Amino acid sequence: MRTEVGRPRVGIAGISLEASTFSPALTTTGMLAPKRGQAILEAREFWAAGGALAEAAEWVPVMQARGIPGGAIPLDDYLSMKAEIVSGLAAAHAERPLDGIVLDLHGAASAVGLDDLEGDLAVAVREAVGGDVLISTGMDLHGNVSPRFAEALDLLTCYRMAPHEDWLETKERAVRNLLDRLALPAGERKPVKAWAMVPVLLPGEKTSTRLEPAASLYRRVAEVAELDGVVDAAYWVGYPWADEPRNHAVVMVTGDSAEGLPARVHGARRGDLGAPPGVRVRRAHRLARGGAGARGRQPRDAVRHLRLRRQPDRRRGR
Repeated sequence: MRTEVGRPRVGIAGISLEASTFSPALTTTGMLAPKRGQAILEAREFWAAGGALAEAAEWVPVMQARGIPGGAIPLDDYLSMKAEIVSGLAAAHAERPLDGIVLDLHGAASAVGLDDLEGDLAVAVREAVGGDVLISTGMDLHGNVSPRFAEALDLLTCYRMAPHEDWLETKERAVRNLLDRLALPAGERKPVKAWAMVPVLLPGEKTSTRLEPAASLYRRVAEVAELDGVVDAAYWVGYPWADEPRNHAVVMVTGDSAEGLPARVHGARRGDLGAPPGVRVRRAHRLARGGAGARGRQPRDAVRHLRLRRQPDRRRGR
């Protein structure tokens, strides 16, 4: 429920790190330099004072930690930051209900002894605020999207360029996606989501979008995102420098209706992504076919598909 007519109340929090589990180094809380309150807004021009989105919502910045690539986070440090984020968002929601949350993540953070940091954090945030609050994230394309992470969030997108010249544009797109959905009637805000694993994992230097095959693949992502009925499309190539089960390529598409989502994606042939209404979201999943083909392999039965409806606790095909 909106706290003000036309002005949603939106929390901001996150932990952003690209962490190698093969490194003996550790990334402590101090190295992640957590920002709190107004400092979070000042770090991004689009919602800082005078920015394009500064007055678009009642922003409730809680805590945002961000560091340069390094080793995993000590478990106690992560649990402490997680507790601050979850308790801060829960307190803000209890004071006056939040309409949405921007969960600012990289996608390849790791904590010692934990396989899926982003999934663990996303589930905890979801449990703290309930199923009606929309949660959006904009990530690095070298991040990871596990099924439980995808299920806990409502809106997911990632960079479309490597090197990441569009990182700030992506962060803003994730916020605008959230604001656009919050402008809809309450019963229409939740998008439907489709998740597909692509059995490919390549190092970052092999996935530059300035070169083929990634250049063509990522051009297609942007084209799919513009199709009618598609809220966003994203292609994560995954993060190879961490030994975790979630590390692999993923295609994810969010849309307005479940009607176009396929029960299976690995049977779709690579080809023209144009389609009449009702099957455009399904055709978007040809991205997955293209991604595997770039390695000279086809997904076949190795591809898993997760169909997510409006209920946040419903999952198929894990």
